[in-house]
Amino acid sequence: MTDVSTSNATIQVTGDFLGFSPDELFDYWVKPDLLVKWWPREATVDPRMGGHYSYVWPEQNWVLQGDFTIFEPGSRLGFTWSWNHDMGKFGKTQVDLTFEAIDGGTRLNVQHGPWDSSEEAQTERQGVIEGWIHFGMRLAGLGTGEAT
Repeated sequence: MTDVSTSNATIQVTGDFLGFSPDELFDYWVKPDLLVKWWPREATVDPRMGGHYSYVWPEQNWVLQGDFTIFEPGSRLGFTWSWNHDMGKFGKTQVDLTFEAIDGGTRLNVQHGPWDSSEEAQTERQGVIEGWIHFGMRLAGLGTGEAT
């Protein structure tokens, strides 16, 4: 995953996921048994347009949750994003994913925002970019057999 953001108001990262078809990669975002292989420790998902998700990291007492705003299997996925530990500081943000077939896999594009221009929000934004890259690499490793 690479940060290709062109504005401080949004995050845009992209990466090639070899060994995954667009449908397979999409499933890793909406099926709890696949999600826990690379991202949250626990996942509850209602995989449909308007459905709710909740991802939990019990060790930190963190919960990420939201609702699906776009649900087009193998093509596009959108969801709201809200952490319990932010206590509403940054409000809900929106994440939009696109899945594009490439030779040998899928190109994933992630857009996430909006972020305001305050120093605190921009610090949080930078941490989220690092998170997208870190967890994106973990997910990519599942397709190439290099997962840790």
